[in-house]
Amino acid sequence: AAGEVIERPASVVKELVENAVDAGADRIEVRIDGGGLSRILVSDNGCGIPKAELPLAVKRHATSKVATLAATTLGFRGEALASVDSVAELIIESKAAGGGEAWRIERGAVEPAGGMTGGTRVEVTDLFYKTPARRKFMKSESTETAHVTAQMERIALANPQAAFSLYANGRRA
Repeated sequence: AAGEVIERPASVVKELVENAVDAGADRIEVRIDGGGLSRILVSDNGCGIPKAELPLAVKRHATSKVATLAATTLGFRGEALASVDSVAELIIESKAAGGGEAWRIERGAVEPAGGMTGGTRVEVTDLFYKTPARRKFMKSESTETAHVTAQMERIALANPQAAFSLYANGRRA
């Protein structure tokens, strides 16, 4: 049930960054605009998502499970993607390790994606536009940015094996 309720931009960032950590990424970059309400972009150099699993990753009650669930993982790769997709625009680009070509899924359509060297890139735009009642409860851009920053700090402290970058409105945070 972890990914079923997206409360604020920091919730989305938490789920996407935890997915990247579970994918074995050692470099994770997060970019947000408008406190995360306008845009959230999470890029990683993890194992990627194979083409065949991209459509499943955004379906409700279907998740791409990590190969071995152990105390070192944060759960399931992609469990929140369907929830994010239900409240925002979602684009996923991924190149699986040893998979050759990169793939992109947007609005259910899977097509080749160019310019990726490996890992996964998830872009969320217009958060809560599909649920305007939820959007009106968001705080100011600076408050939402502070929530995202605090969330990133907690994840970074818990995962010293990875390098994290956060940019807010184009500036390093």
